Amino acid sequence: MERNITITLEKAREWYNSDNESLKEIALQTFTKDELIYNFKNITTFKKACEALNIHYEVTSIIIKDIAMVSKASAAMFKLNIIRKALNLGQDLHLTKDPKGSYIYCPYNLFITKDSTYYKNEINSGKFEIIGKIKSEGEEYYVLGNYAYSNGCPGLGSFISHQGVSTSAGNHNGFLGCATKEIAQHFSKYFGMLITEAKYADMVDFEIIENKYQ
Repeated sequence: MERNITITLEKAREWYNSDNESLKEIALQTFTKDELIYNFKNITTFKKACEALNIHYEVTSIIIKDIAMVSKASAAMFKLNIIRKALNLGQDLHLTKDPKGSYIYCPYNLFITKDSTYYKNEINSGKFEIIGKIKSEGEEYYVLGNYAYSNGCPGLGSFISHQGVSTSAGNHNGFLGCATKEIAQHFSKYFGMLITEAKYADMVDFEIIENKYQ
């Protein structure tokens, strides 16, 4: 007699890492080994993102250098596309619906003047973290990370199904949206300066002068 069962990726990882060989075999029948051993928290650099996707880091780095000769911002975005794919490995990302049990979340990285006290409480509490510093037109700013948000509309397209329209779809959602809040926070923390670079690197007189995690 045979029965079909449905297990989540999280449960399969638990079985795979257990001492029970039978459960481990079931997990391997349901998911690949790469999916079972993957943990997005281990991806803290671009190189580790390439390794998670079995992408040749050295060759990819050469391509990125060539792109940067034309546009530094585009080179940064090329890296972010790889990083987001690696961070969301094993997760489902759709245009008009959310991952199971989660909304689409986006990394949130804003910047403040060095003497601003606007987010003092959030920084002290750990809700925001200063992850680097940028300079533009002679002014220096702190970049904040370790934060994520959801706009509350399903999918990468922020789709309102009953109206049949993606009225609130933004670039942040489409380009940087993640399957869970935890992944987006991790993205914001470790790659927030790269996100900032993708937005502003082609501006005149812009530079990153500090980067805590890279």
